[in-house]
Amino acid sequence: MTDPDTQGDNRSFLVLIVEDEFFIALELESALIESGYSVLGPATSVKAALDMLAHQRPDGAILDVHLGREVVTPVALKLKAMGVPFFLASASDADDLNWDAELSDAMNLGKPTNLKRLIGAFDNLSR
Repeated sequence: MTDPDTQGDNRSFLVLIVEDEFFIALELESALIESGYSVLGPATSVKAALDMLAHQRPDGAILDVHLGREVVTPVALKLKAMGVPFFLASASDADDLNWDAELSDAMNLGKPTNLKRLIGAFDNLSR
């Protein structure tokens, strides 16, 4: 458990996790919570993510590109409309993402995701 006295100003920064692989979602969630972030989700489908966004506005998000047979594009569109920055956690490289204008300009932290890089990216956003 994270000691509240050692957490930075991240405690009020809410991160949406959209990831359909249970253990990866758990790893992302644990890393964010241990670094003092609040977590919304994880959402395992486009519908679940959009339902969450209908009720709560996160400060940032981490999105897996492929959720089973779905692509996360509708979630990216909603986040952009809400003014919420997001990162990708995908094994796809930049060339593979060029087909989707909504995803092609997002920073891809890769998969497996380097957790230090993930936290660094959100630390930069939360400042």
